[in-house]
Amino acid sequence: MVAINLLPWREEAKKQRQNQFNLMAGASLLVAIAISLLVIYFISSKITLQDSKNRYLQSEISLLDDKIVEIKELRRAKDSLRKRMDLIERLQNTRNLSTHLLDSLAAVTSSGVYLTKVERKGNSLWIEGLTESNNHLANMLRNIENSQWYKDPLVQQINTEDTSLRQLNAFYLRVDINSTIDEGGQ
Repeated sequence: MVAINLLPWREEAKKQRQNQFNLMAGASLLVAIAISLLVIYFISSKITLQDSKNRYLQSEISLLDDKIVEIKELRRAKDSLRKRMDLIERLQNTRNLSTHLLDSLAAVTSSGVYLTKVERKGNSLWIEGLTESNNHLANMLRNIENSQWYKDPLVQQINTEDTSLRQLNAFYLRVDINSTIDEGGQ
């Protein structure tokens, strides 16, 4: 006998295809949600990692900023100490300068020249004195020019003074101190 199927097989096939489609759509939706969650988790972990790196860099930057401030303070202190040391060294170098100047002044003073006043103003000596003749004063000026301690002698004024015993010339002289002398080697 011939079997005739009177059941609505097309509706059942359609239902079956609809069910397969719904299952595939649901599975695709679940896979899409899972992938989205994985992407979101990956991105948030990268953001968290970058935030931790940024916090670390900020802490290191603040440490370096503190060190920079400390280095600037140390440099200021170093410059201050260097200036003090330079001042002390200059004072140390010129400590015996007055002794050398007076000693050499005695050596360059010719016979017949009498010094009455010696005054130091800055880097110059102002000398007042009496001389028996202008030749004696000229000899003294030559001695000053040849001295290592003095340079550029300049007679400011010469006056004739009569004393009871003899005639003397009063003079006023400016002499520059030679600042290029190294006292350490003297």
